[in-house]
Amino acid sequence: MEFRLLGPLEVVDDVGKAVALGGRRPRAVLALLLLSPNRAVSTERLIDAVWGEEPPANARSTLQVHVHALRKALGADRIVTRAPGYLARVEPGELDAERFEQLVDAGSYDEALGLWRGPALADLAGEEFARADA
Repeated sequence: MEFRLLGPLEVVDDVGKAVALGGRRPRAVLALLLLSPNRAVSTERLIDAVWGEEPPANARSTLQVHVHALRKALGADRIVTRAPGYLARVEPGELDAERFEQLVDAGSYDEALGLWRGPALADLAGEEFARADA
């Protein structure tokens, strides 16, 4: 599986097919988790980033629905419940942003630049977290 943040958010399965991720909010949840691969992101952080300062009363349960949908799309072992929230399990070499850094460190600048498909998280540019992390 390949997780792409260097351009619009995209997940490609092992046979090269794009994985359907759903609408803006599940995509935002996944992007937030991928920005901290293999580390837990708190439920509160996810809710604040996805819904802003005034989340709906059902934000926690809606977040769980989004996580369930992402698990269905990516595999149950990819989005893990881990206190204080969730984490995206990413294997070495699966995240384009990490590969970019490794290639730059190795001096392979042309190959590193080839990973970019546009502005980072381009499809989530309207989200506060995406502007800051991109």
